[in-house]
Amino acid sequence: MKKLVQTLWACSLLACVPAVFAGEVKTTSPDGRLSVVVQYGEGAPLTWQVQRDGRPVVGVSPLGLVIGGKNIAAGVRSAGAPVQMRIDESYPVYGVHAQARNRCNETVIPLRGAGIGYELIVRSYDDGAAVRYRIASKRKLRLDRELTAWNLPATAHCFWAPYSIDYENLHQESVLQNIPAGEALVNPLTAVVGNGYVAVGEADCRTFADMGLVREGNLIRVCFPASPEGWTVEGELLSPWRAAIVADDLNGLVNSDLLTNLCPAPDPSRNFDWVKPGRVLWQWWSSEAPKFEEQQVWYDAAARLGWEYYLIDDGWRFWKEGDKDQWQCLKEVIDYGKSKGVQSVIWVDSKEMRTRAEIHDYLAKVKEAGAVGIKIDFIPAPTPEIMRWYQDALEETYDLQLLCNFHGCVKPSGLRRTWPHELTREAVRGHEFHISRYDRVMPMNQEAIKPFTRLLAGPADFTPTAFVPSELLGYTWPHELAQAIVYTSPLTHFADSYKWYLNSPVEDLLRDMPVVWDETIVLPFSEIGRVAGFVRRHGNEYWIGVVNGEDARTVSFDLGFLQGRALATVISDRPEADDALVREEKIVDRGETITVSLRKGGGYVMRLRSID
Repeated sequence: MKKLVQTLWACSLLACVPAVFAGEVKTTSPDGRLSVVVQYGEGAPLTWQVQRDGRPVVGVSPLGLVIGGKNIAAGVRSAGAPVQMRIDESYPVYGVHAQARNRCNETVIPLRGAGIGYELIVRSYDDGAAVRYRIASKRKLRLDRELTAWNLPATAHCFWAPYSIDYENLHQESVLQNIPAGEALVNPLTAVVGNGYVAVGEADCRTFADMGLVREGNLIRVCFPASPEGWTVEGELLSPWRAAIVADDLNGLVNSDLLTNLCPAPDPSRNFDWVKPGRVLWQWWSSEAPKFEEQQVWYDAAARLGWEYYLIDDGWRFWKEGDKDQWQCLKEVIDYGKSKGVQSVIWVDSKEMRTRAEIHDYLAKVKEAGAVGIKIDFIPAPTPEIMRWYQDALEETYDLQLLCNFHGCVKPSGLRRTWPHELTREAVRGHEFHISRYDRVMPMNQEAIKPFTRLLAGPADFTPTAFVPSELLGYTWPHELAQAIVYTSPLTHFADSYKWYLNSPVEDLLRDMPVVWDETIVLPFSEIGRVAGFVRRHGNEYWIGVVNGEDARTVSFDLGFLQGRALATVISDRPEADDALVREEKIVDRGETITVSLRKGGGYVMRLRSID
């Protein structure tokens, strides 16, 4: 991990303008287009508003916390001069692009309400805004609830999902006023506002319960489904960031680094050079629990594909052979994998490691067996205690140099910046849902919604690309292949058996497909819930993936991003069969227009290699 370069300029602003800071503080983004306006005063509520080009994209919205039965935003008054700081830094990131830029203006506003002194911290970015609260108390505080909200137009077209602790509910779409009032929702929630987009989310959630959302009139307000009665805070109270990503188009929405920018940089004493993204072969989806006697052939297949990892999922804990227990069997198969150049990731149920000591002891055994990564599953509801458990697990996995993947878990909140070895996590309705043995079929609009909702929070272990005909259930091979491009996951677990990858008409593409990208472009024909098309660049190659939804359609895009001519490998739908594809090799040129016919549930893949 490269050393972060950060430049901060801190200065006291607005102190000499009492008429302004007494009741209103405005923080403007570096490009001057976006402003966050905080207002307060005698008898007036504490509110925030987000403006873009002088027009509100988030209307006047409440702020505040209820501490010990008292609303600290009621009767609020200034407790000192606001202090503004400019932040401008760059850092590496695994995901839609290789480099992120954290560039914003921050204002710290000292306030006092209900006898409690606190700071409201505001950030204004070119692509969004965020607020958080800090109470520097040394005594116990009872946090009853949070009042922060986002005021959106009643007619804003929203994409949302009911809350569940594993974030695996199906997404729905409706205008804001038709979202069921009082029902807890997950975040991010994405809304079409005017000619652009606003996505509501949170960042840097470490000691609070996970944030749910609930509609109250035109407000989307914070709630805590895992801790509805609140909790006790000891020492400093520092809330997560409450954020609004603001984008003119889907390309800006997907490329926003707002949520990772709001999280701390890694501890400078920690080195993450050992973290290696990669492709993972995996047995559970295709054939359930891995069998001890079958493992060598899976490692052989991963080696032939040139994939970096193999996941030993649930089932290994029951392995036995002669006098060997499960740990000895595990080490034996891991050693075989190493002999083939394939490293191992191991599944565990979180109930094996609920305390810090249990985490350390269990992971030490995993490391001793020779694994390089851990998949931790079935994690309890995200209360403050469990959110701290996540941080304990990340510290312990770092100390043992184990890659980390959480499953059956809460969504990420940008902390992959702080802990780059957490390469992915589930918290998504992915391919584990779309599986015939459980009679589950993914509705065809879902895969064109999640890249613009859940994936905004961070990589998702969607487990893409099933080719076995019995599991297509209406989708096509090109669609399944495109999933691995559209869904970002620096540790990509491919769902199907190696039998459907080896000797397939796209084995070469599976061997070469990257899982991290230097650049991402959302193709202009993309429409949330209808069709999603992405151009991803890795080095000098471009990979294009398109997943189509419920209606057949024809889409077009141009190759203006190319530097010149390129050799194109094209994978498209075959009209008469799901378990087939059309493959074509041709020369294309910069600026050329490509027209694609997509079947219902269809897809498209293009690989471009420069020849100039």
